[in-house]
Amino acid sequence: MMARCLRLLLIGSMLAAKLAAQEVVGVPADRIVAIVGDTPIALTRLQQQELTFVTQGGVLPTDPAELAALRRDLLLGLVDQELLVQAAERDTTVQVTDEEVQEAVEQTVRNIREGYPSMLDLERDLRTAGFRDLDDYRLYLAEQQRRQFLQEAILQELQTRGEIEELPPTDEELREFYEARKEQFGRRPATVSFRQIAVFSHPDSGAIVEALTEADSIRRELEEGADFTEMARLHSDDPTTRDAGGGLGWFRRGQGMEREFEDAAFRLQPGVVSYPVYTSFGFHLIEVLRAEPASVQARHILIAPTITAENQLQARARADSAMRLLEAGTPYDSVVTLYHEPDEERYLADVPRDRLPQEYQDAIATAQVGDFVGPLETDRGNGRLVYTVIELQDMRPEGLVSFDDVRDQLRSNLAQQNGIERFLQKLRDATYIEIRL
Repeated sequence: MMARCLRLLLIGSMLAAKLAAQEVVGVPADRIVAIVGDTPIALTRLQQQELTFVTQGGVLPTDPAELAALRRDLLLGLVDQELLVQAAERDTTVQVTDEEVQEAVEQTVRNIREGYPSMLDLERDLRTAGFRDLDDYRLYLAEQQRRQFLQEAILQELQTRGEIEELPPTDEELREFYEARKEQFGRRPATVSFRQIAVFSHPDSGAIVEALTEADSIRRELEEGADFTEMARLHSDDPTTRDAGGGLGWFRRGQGMEREFEDAAFRLQPGVVSYPVYTSFGFHLIEVLRAEPASVQARHILIAPTITAENQLQARARADSAMRLLEAGTPYDSVVTLYHEPDEERYLADVPRDRLPQEYQDAIATAQVGDFVGPLETDRGNGRLVYTVIELQDMRPEGLVSFDDVRDQLRSNLAQQNGIERFLQKLRDATYIEIRL
């Protein structure tokens, strides 16, 4: 989808280039539609903005008056963008480096390339658009990206310095904003909110020692030159990454990795294999392939301790005990302290019902708010059965996203927008602006 949208934007660039080229034969297609300070805004920029509006899901009105109003709104948006760029260029604290611009350009080029069957097709469209070659198009993208970064940077800098302050909207403004756009918020799925107590099946100490010994043996083989990819395929107990040689791709902190795994990965130097790192899954041998300040690309080999049928029965018995205590009126927090797995979430709010495991969906199909349900058995892989007792807190049917659903989000967004709008008005008042559309 992203590649398709970017290809449409490229086609828009082609259209703009063709229209601009018509001036050569006397057609005033690329006329000036606005002036901001001493900078003109050409019609082709407005046409590109129209295409961006369409690729982002907008629909151009068929009524001429409504279409003219939309085009004027888009033009006023371009004026505001130009005001921000000019403000950023005047502010010596705002810096946009060539390196970050080029990185963004190359990512855009890669995304666009994915939308073409071959490089020849891409180059043909580029020539049709009036670009000499891919490097010429990169120069065009670099200027667009530089302007975007300047706008983001000046807003962030002024907010940091307190020169743009949030202006909280009134309840009336919130309601008016929602009513004017409520169809755009779409529909929300049927959801359920619940508290839970999750009881894991844990391996015996002997199985943990055995797994650690195996993991350390594999680490020594890797140090002696064994191929990581091949060792992962032969030994890893992670079925989702084993066939790919243990590859995890890029990830940031807080993206679902257990804390011990995450901490180890972000401490490692690229190319170094960790000592065994223990998580609830077992022992991991981690190798970071590439590292950036906020993310790493890594792979791992998992050696999971054996979980026996007896371990699973013990976990089920603990979950049954938790269920009986809750049904007898024991405070939830007390039962959590006794039985709940520390790293598991205690409360899940507004979870779409169709995203729950099937055993959850079946169990709550006839339940009511306030009911205790469970223990529910789910398989985390490698014999790691989890038994969960849940207390239903809320159940909501499918329907339109309501005002209450988005009130807090709207309040935050509008407060920020109001602050930016007040700053933009100051720029408008201090800058020569001429609208010619």
